[in-house]
Amino acid sequence: MKTITNILPLVSVIMPVHNAEAYVAEAIDSLLRQTYPNVEIILVDDRSTDRSWEILQDYARRFPKKIRAVRTKRITNAAGNGAMNYGVQFARGEFIARMDADDVSYPERIERQVTYMTSHPDVFVLGTQADIIDKNGTIIGEKRFPINHDAIYEQYGILHPIVHPSVMIRRSFLPRKRKIYEMVWDVNDDYYTFFRFLHIGLFHNLPEKLIAYRVHGKNASLQEPKKKFWNSVRIRLSAIQKFQYRMSLRAWIVLAVQCVIVGLLPEQLIVPIYLFLRGMAKTSLIKWKLWNHEHRSLAFLVQKS
Repeated sequence: MKTITNILPLVSVIMPVHNAEAYVAEAIDSLLRQTYPNVEIILVDDRSTDRSWEILQDYARRFPKKIRAVRTKRITNAAGNGAMNYGVQFARGEFIARMDADDVSYPERIERQVTYMTSHPDVFVLGTQADIIDKNGTIIGEKRFPINHDAIYEQYGILHPIVHPSVMIRRSFLPRKRKIYEMVWDVNDDYYTFFRFLHIGLFHNLPEKLIAYRVHGKNASLQEPKKKFWNSVRIRLSAIQKFQYRMSLRAWIVLAVQCVIVGLLPEQLIVPIYLFLRGMAKTSLIKWKLWNHEHRSLAFLVQKS
């Protein structure tokens, strides 16, 4: 007799890990609490120098039927994208889900995503909305992006409208079944890669917040924000040329405004203003300005997805 896990599609959750000892146990525990039963968890240590690898090995020993811990041969250090590529070779699932080592997946995340993907076979990439939490796990804001493909498509000319650690990918649609990201733009590789994916299958975001996205100042996407912004501009222009991406008039106008703002303002002012306007921080603008001296980010242009 078939069990329910034999019937339900297998989901491979891949978690890139690099020096995340402060948060990785909470991230793994959130995956172990998922209501969807047929999940394998692949933990990929990207040559951490803290206790991360030790923690991953401990979880693999305690949950051998659920968790596999592997280590990259050398550090890839591209916001987890290289480590994610490495993990794909061990994945057996019909769907591949991303999870970052400093975030928290809510219990129904995988179940909600699988339900949608199985009932919408033309969807390639599926994200969710997200709460934003601080280093202590306190909710300080939210990330909300468009739901349907057409709106997401247009938004790609403005920002990365997918919460990256919430993403689930239909493996059968991948151009290369054992690789997800094009390794061209370092921490921006997901933005570039998803431009390519836009022309392969449909994108969708679930309306529910199913992940807590942690901002703690050491996120890979929070470093060198101006450099990452100019990378994102080059990626958009490259997508027009290579993938025949069609920028809307609105996107061109927003891009021009972004270039002026980023060019004129000091880095420490950009993020607090944006977070305030987007409702991503339930604090005053002044507090975010002070906070940003430690946490430098350009989240509106280089979303950690």
